[in-house]
Amino acid sequence: MAAAHAHELNAHGMLAEAHDIVDAARARGIVLRLVGGLAVREHCRDATFCERPIRDIDLVTVRRSSRAVTNLLTGLGWTENRQVAMASGGRKRQFFRRCRHPVGSGRVHDDDRIDLYLDAFQLHHRVDLRSRLELESYTVSTSDVLLVKLQRTEANHDDVRDMVTVIKDALAIGEDDASGVVNRRYLARLCASDWGLSHDVSRNLARCRAAIAERGADDPAVGSVGARLDALQQAIDEQPKDWRWRLRAALGERFAWHEPVDDVEAVYFAPGERP
Repeated sequence: MAAAHAHELNAHGMLAEAHDIVDAARARGIVLRLVGGLAVREHCRDATFCERPIRDIDLVTVRRSSRAVTNLLTGLGWTENRQVAMASGGRKRQFFRRCRHPVGSGRVHDDDRIDLYLDAFQLHHRVDLRSRLELESYTVSTSDVLLVKLQRTEANHDDVRDMVTVIKDALAIGEDDASGVVNRRYLARLCASDWGLSHDVSRNLARCRAAIAERGADDPAVGSVGARLDALQQAIDEQPKDWRWRLRAALGERFAWHEPVDDVEAVYFAPGERP
């Protein structure tokens, strides 16, 4: 089986299972939503464009529901890696099990993994999601699906592809929160409150523009995505900034503008090392 086809089956199976988990939480009155790579996949309308390997299921809930979500996941056969909760100061929890996504005669990966974020997604910047978990049925808002990618200081090829996917396949670039819509006013307001976030978002929009330019001017997606990138950047540029933002902008990259990424991403048990 070709590797690309294996990735497709992997993502399809993981997304279906993620839906089941969110539905099971909903049945218990728990608000739980997808974020990260599978959230991008949920909003992708062209699987051949957004196809890539996905290792884990990223979920977010409010902190007060963490125990209920833990009980749900352990009841579904997942085991918590308690080291992650300690290493993250309680911001994140992690669960694993033996991989159940076989392809051919082998497995896609050794372990399945769920990363559960509480209240916010935090990597290079903090994206507070507490009031934004019920705007979509299975994921955080389309705007936040995009923002979680745009806030990265260091974006790899898959991250850029994810950004372009959301921008390309969103129903619209609008100015209000609605299902499938990227709310450019919301993104602009957040960027106007934090120069570091604004700096990284703008750099990643530029990375997206460079990525689509490589596809060639004859690709019909290039013009439409370019116009959407322009609309997002224009909203960020035109949003009023206060003196604190302007002062921080004057300092630029001479001082750290983002949170250091800790080792929590690497804290999970290798096969044979589980407690």
